[in-house]
Amino acid sequence: MSIPFRLLLPTQLCDEMFAQAQAELPNECCGQLAGSVDADGLARVLKRYPLINTAASPIKYLADGLDLFTAARDMRERGIDLLAIYHSHPTSDPVPSKTDREQSFYGSQVVNLIISMKAGTPVMRGWWLTETGHTEAEWELT
Repeated sequence: MSIPFRLLLPTQLCDEMFAQAQAELPNECCGQLAGSVDADGLARVLKRYPLINTAASPIKYLADGLDLFTAARDMRERGIDLLAIYHSHPTSDPVPSKTDREQSFYGSQVVNLIISMKAGTPVMRGWWLTETGHTEAEWELT
C-alpha cells in the first residue's frame, strides 16, 4: 500500500471508538482499524478492532497479544490491511507524546488516531509517527 494516504472513517465506527474511550476512563483505550487503500490514495476503513489495554493505565497502553493475533488473522481472512491504530488520552490533548512516538511499532505505515477526553467531549486527530517526530494525517468522517 502506498503511504501516506487519506483515511476515510465511517461515522458509526468513530462513534464506537469514542464510546470505548469513555467506557475505559480513567485509563487509555486502544484499537485498530482495517480496510483497503484505493488506487487514488483513499484508505477506506471497513472494520474496527477494539483491543484490551493490558497496561490498564491513564498514561500508556499496551494492546493485548491475543487481541492483536485475532485481529491480524481476521484481517488476513478478509483480505484487508491495517490502516490505523487508535488510542485515547484521558487528560491530555490529542497530540502524540514522546512515548507514543517511541513505541510506534508500525512507524509511518499506519495513521495513529488519538482521542482526547480532556474536555469531556471526545476530540480526535490523526498523525503519521516516527521515533523523532510526527506529521498530521488527513482523515475524514464518511
